[in-house]
Amino acid sequence: MFRRWTRPDAADQVEVDRIVTAWGNACSGAGVCRMVQTVSGTTEVLPKVTYLVLGPPTRITVKLPTGLLPRDIEAASDRLAPHLGCYGLRVESRGLGAFAVVELLRSDPLAEIIPFRPGPMTGPILIGHDETGQEVAIDPGDLPHMAIQGSTRSGKSVFCYGFLSQLAQRDDVRIAGVDASGLLLRPFPNDRFRVVGLKNPIQVEQTLAGLVSEMDRRITAIPFDRDTLETGPDNPLIVCVLEEYPGTLRALDAFDPKGAKKVRLYVARLLAESRKAGIVVVMIAQRCEAQIIGSAERAQMAGRISFRVDTADSVKLLHPDAPDSLAVEHTNAPPGIGLLTLPGRSLSRVRAPFLPYAGYVKAVGQAGPQRDAA
Repeated sequence: MFRRWTRPDAADQVEVDRIVTAWGNACSGAGVCRMVQTVSGTTEVLPKVTYLVLGPPTRITVKLPTGLLPRDIEAASDRLAPHLGCYGLRVESRGLGAFAVVELLRSDPLAEIIPFRPGPMTGPILIGHDETGQEVAIDPGDLPHMAIQGSTRSGKSVFCYGFLSQLAQRDDVRIAGVDASGLLLRPFPNDRFRVVGLKNPIQVEQTLAGLVSEMDRRITAIPFDRDTLETGPDNPLIVCVLEEYPGTLRALDAFDPKGAKKVRLYVARLLAESRKAGIVVVMIAQRCEAQIIGSAERAQMAGRISFRVDTADSVKLLHPDAPDSLAVEHTNAPPGIGLLTLPGRSLSRVRAPFLPYAGYVKAVGQAGPQRDAA
């Protein structure tokens, strides 16, 4: 039996009736239903409202007909929401998928600025908030190799500030890599696996060669009963940041083509082999151009974030499953809004936490001695 929750006045009762009616009409029109053959003909079976709480936020609990899943409602949310008088829907599964709780979102969660939360950080790394306002976070131990792209003023750098600030405050993570810009890795202390600026291009080759040697050492140290190396404070996860990687390669090509070729081989090896050794590559570029980052290397980067880029082709290069309309729309995305692909997660739009450069420098500086080179 349908239970209606409402305050004791007629206006709220009218609103409850309006939402229930709108829900049925929206589901029918959007095809969120099951067609069942009965003796009298084909019958349309809709997700049945069993409980409703007026908001904010308004939440509708529905019983799903056999064969319909909560993700079917989620997939149709952009068609359902306008008829329910809201911006979007947040859908949660209940009862092993037999029920769903649908929350009506009155505004765009991506329009809200997310302040950076200072550390210390011990749990998952916050990537941002998705289109339903839910946090998207990942444990550092589960980080895949990542590709991050975005034009100037797209929010790419601000995302990197927040991302690296969280990693810097952990004693089981070590930040390494090559920073062609000279700004992103500048707040960190000296480290033999870190290059800031390109004043000495030979150092880039030497640093990446050192990381490959460290990878080989770690692979040798993997126990015989395991296929990955366990990381921790005594054996930290190494996050190898390649800031403006295409620019780095172009500079090396001009200075020492043979050295540039070696760098490409080192990076290819890190992408192919290092994850099991507790090393993650984070490649950052304005565009992950096909002529710079080959398909084999790109295939190794299961984590992908695209902030605003100048062409839809650049979006599709990292997110081939993105609809053409979304790829075109994303070329005009506001700063801080990214398209996110992560293993086990559908393509989604996220807003990254906001942290200006001064806050980034302060956060890294407050991380303490655990960020010093091992």
